[in-house]
Amino acid sequence: MGELRPPRDDEFDALLELMNAHQLAVFGEADVTADELRTWMTSPSVDVERDLRVLERGGRLVAYADVDPTREEPPLWWCDLKVAPTADRHGITAELVAWVEQRAGAGTIRVWTSAGDERGLATLTGLGFTPGRHSYRMEIDLGEEPAQPVWPDDVTVRTMREDEHERVYEAVKEVWQDTSDAMDETFEEWAHWTIRTESFDPSLWFLAFAGDELAGFSLCREDATDPSAGYVGTLGVRRPGRRQGLGEALLLHSFHEFRRRGYRRATLGVDASSPTGATRLYERAGMRVYRDTVFLEKRLS
Repeated sequence: MGELRPPRDDEFDALLELMNAHQLAVFGEADVTADELRTWMTSPSVDVERDLRVLERGGRLVAYADVDPTREEPPLWWCDLKVAPTADRHGITAELVAWVEQRAGAGTIRVWTSAGDERGLATLTGLGFTPGRHSYRMEIDLGEEPAQPVWPDDVTVRTMREDEHERVYEAVKEVWQDTSDAMDETFEEWAHWTIRTESFDPSLWFLAFAGDELAGFSLCREDATDPSAGYVGTLGVRRPGRRQGLGEALLLHSFHEFRRRGYRRATLGVDASSPTGATRLYERAGMRVYRDTVFLEKRLS
């Protein structure tokens, strides 16, 4: 029958194949890249032996689970569950959840799937999970020239310099305090996922300044799975710069740079119920939702 165990180093390609088979079946996109998986498995916060599990049956990997706790007490455990489309998803998901609950012990566990994944949602709710927030992937075609950005008075924009990594990190962390999930990554963890990845392109990190103060940022890269698209990875405005159109100006500036480089579309991800009104901002700029992910949570006693 097989048992859950940590993945081996020589199973990287098989694990990537499993993940993308799951993503294609559930979300319609095989969107896990080798760079993303490698970055996750080497993250400073991840212990592969402790935090990752795979299930092997008939000589093939058929399931994967991981846990990624926040630092709050009790922690929120972000848990990724993936099952091969040809396997018994209902029964295997129950095995994965049992391991996640044992590993977590206390706090709240959070999983996710496509909002259109009726069978997966039924399985998870049957295991005690409650659907909650949604996350959208949004896009815009860049065939036509986007509207011109209108900058607030005395605001200038430029790309990031090499000596500004920690300054940008502090600004991102500050802005994320006003979102549904405050950022608790250390600088080393943040840098591992951003400036130390293969996809990092500092010429696509745009910083807006009001005088000498960093007022906002749009940290972009090429879309991980669509080389014809630019991706807005992190966009934010610090409190003193809000309600002046700076967020929209940074977004449109990013679109123009994408188009200048030959990208045919722009994409991003956003919390559907963002307290800062990000979804409305993106809709005003002409973006539309093309993927809806639902988060489900279960509080452990």
